[in-house]
Amino acid sequence: MRLIRLYIILSGFVIAHLQAQTIQTLNDIIQLALKNNIQLQNQIILLKKSESRFIESSRLPNPVFSYSREDLSLNNAKLGEWIATGTLPLNFLWDRWSNINSKENSLEAQRCFVEHSKRSVILQVKNLYAQYHYYQQLSKELDSAHTSIEEVVSASKQRLTDGDLSEYDVQRILIEVNKLKTEMKEVELLRNEYLQQLILMTGFSQMPLRTEDLPAVPSPILFTENELMKMAFENRQDLRSAQHYFISESSNLTYKNLKSIPQINLSAGYKKQFDEYSGSVMQVNFEIPLFDRNQMEIEHSKLDVTFAEQQSEYLKQQIEGEVKLSYAKYKQYESLYSSKDDFQLHSVFKTATYSYKEGGITLIEFIDALNTYKEGVKLNTDLEIKYCQSIFELEYASALSSIEKIK
Repeated sequence: MRLIRLYIILSGFVIAHLQAQTIQTLNDIIQLALKNNIQLQNQIILLKKSESRFIESSRLPNPVFSYSREDLSLNNAKLGEWIATGTLPLNFLWDRWSNINSKENSLEAQRCFVEHSKRSVILQVKNLYAQYHYYQQLSKELDSAHTSIEEVVSASKQRLTDGDLSEYDVQRILIEVNKLKTEMKEVELLRNEYLQQLILMTGFSQMPLRTEDLPAVPSPILFTENELMKMAFENRQDLRSAQHYFISESSNLTYKNLKSIPQINLSAGYKKQFDEYSGSVMQVNFEIPLFDRNQMEIEHSKLDVTFAEQQSEYLKQQIEGEVKLSYAKYKQYESLYSSKDDFQLHSVFKTATYSYKEGGITLIEFIDALNTYKEGVKLNTDLEIKYCQSIFELEYASALSSIEKIK
């Protein structure tokens, strides 16, 4: 009974450990990246600061309370008075609205930029995930080829013993085995590099990171270039951010111009003298704008408005170029992918391996089949990766809603 209990306890620990290493789907990886990516976290902090500035801009200025008292005496005669007043600046009545509008649009610009940053993170994660997935498949393909060629080595050594094969042929096969092992290690290093980048992007702490298999390829994009261009101009969050930034700077220029009006303060209160005279008092203070009329801040704000307008126009041109380039890239890889020969490379190589072991083909023919197989699977892997990435990049450039969905 004790052994049974111990077995149950150990089984529970094993199951808990396996559950802790559950497969991370592409959606899981994206959500981790959106939650933990350090660059995105910095953008969210800037957004919170913009929210604070917006809230601050809507607050009313603090009133100032003043109290003064005089106690005087002359030959036993006492004189004096006390005054209590409250002072409030009046400029906020006309300049606060432009400041609020500026901070509100600055906040919206930051919100749009955070959304754009999220889309950028999603694009990077999908590209890395696709690279890791297809290199994982390539690694399995080459490993299977290595198993087959090891069988050829064993058969060749036996044929050498029997006198049916020369020492030269055996050495040539061993060289090909070493070349294959080197290529397998290079593929494995690249696969691990993509995995490490995924871990850095997501902040994933549990090791090892187990990923799911992706579908063969994402769904093709059926929109025309003009339709995608229109979607980009309507939905790109970085363009919306630039447009809100321009409005914000324009409102800020209005605010700076209104700040050139002299500061006006209104004071009202009550005064009482020791001789029983008393009554209300009122005072108005304002600056005389002889020298400082906020010239520097106005000039700086004009420059900011000009730059914001230029940035918005430049971004439109950049988006147009991105959509055209990514669309052309997508059509190119779509054509290559749809026209690629659907050869069963592994089956062909296995057939060549069997034929060589049986003496049906020469060594040169077998090595040619091996190299053709290796180049074929590498080319197919590279084409699948680039085709997937061209879809992801076109979705990103045109702001297709499907960028948020998991293919």
